Amino acid sequence: MRFTRYLLLPATLALPAVLLVQAAITFREFAEMKAVYLRNRAANIAARLESFEPAELAADPFELLANDEPALVDLRIFGPGEGNDPALQAIRSGRELYRTEELEVDGQRIFRAWTPFHTGARVEVARIDLALTAADFLTNHARNSLLVALLTGVAIVVLSVYVIWSARRQLELESLARLGQLSAVLAHEIRNPLGTIKGFVQLAAEKADRTVTALLEPVLDEIHRLEKLVADLLLFGRPQQLAVRAVDWAEYSRELEAYVTEAIGERDIRFERQAGALTLETDPDLLKQVLLNLLRNSVEAVAGTPGAEVRLAASQSRGGTVITVEDNGPGFAPAVKDKLFEPFTTTKASGTGLGLPVARKLTEALGGRISIQPREPGGVRVEIVLPDNHGKHSRNR
Repeated sequence: MRFTRYLLLPATLALPAVLLVQAAITFREFAEMKAVYLRNRAANIAARLESFEPAELAADPFELLANDEPALVDLRIFGPGEGNDPALQAIRSGRELYRTEELEVDGQRIFRAWTPFHTGARVEVARIDLALTAADFLTNHARNSLLVALLTGVAIVVLSVYVIWSARRQLELESLARLGQLSAVLAHEIRNPLGTIKGFVQLAAEKADRTVTALLEPVLDEIHRLEKLVADLLLFGRPQQLAVRAVDWAEYSRELEAYVTEAIGERDIRFERQAGALTLETDPDLLKQVLLNLLRNSVEAVAGTPGAEVRLAASQSRGGTVITVEDNGPGFAPAVKDKLFEPFTTTKASGTGLGLPVARKLTEALGGRISIQPREPGGVRVEIVLPDNHGKHSRNR
């Protein structure tokens, strides 16, 4: 399956590449035909000059030829010893039989031919300027073919990339759905016996002496950690039902601060919140689970960092309501960034790897999006953007 996926994109790019190469070859061949066509027309003019009488050449041969040759832009005749152009010198010395070139004169692209011709006993050189557009009919079709091939190739590439992305996204969604179902089943199967274990351990701790109680405390700590894992598994695997209502951000963030203060405990961590005049139209319970998850991660990340700080803020922008959680902890390695939202991916020794995946799932259930970026000079910035109908400035403040 993986081998086929790796071959699919090169195979997809091969067809437009072949179309483009073939169109380019055709265009080049027609461009060469265009040069040959203009050279032949210039040669025909030189042949006609040989049939002119000296008096006609001395008069104005351009007027005589222009009526029959509408592509003729200019005509000059150089007798022996006249002119010092390098092309004249090359032809008179015999180094070249003729010379052609494309150039721009007075804003017009022309085809210039230097060609010798005989008049009486003398050899003169004619400089014949033809409009380059006179041969466009030869390349118009090839140019159109090249353009069509280019557009077709781009369309094929874009469509193929979209199909590949859609297929990959579909596989990811199916995998996440199966993983979610499995997580929900495991959580239900674990929760009941875990509750029984917790009850008996608590009962034993109440009746035992201090020595046994000290031994049971780590067991209770591990039970609490398993309860957190079960809760995350249920959140990850269970479809969410929204209960949207108006939420005052100032009061809401004050409640969050109480949770964060409890999580900080005695640790030297400064928490800062921005309590602006903002009203959210959202599901406060789901949003709280997201924010508490993120804030808990930040508190754990900055623990032990000198001058540790965690910040929570919300603001209104054109894209919607933006809620940010920032910390000045150690951050994360660049190689881990693309995997942060994958289930069971964690950088913490005791982490479950479900915090950020759950946060993303709940944020998407709220109709928003979540992103995580490194913060300079150190730390992490998590940004949640909720749609416009999820936030508005309060008019009562």
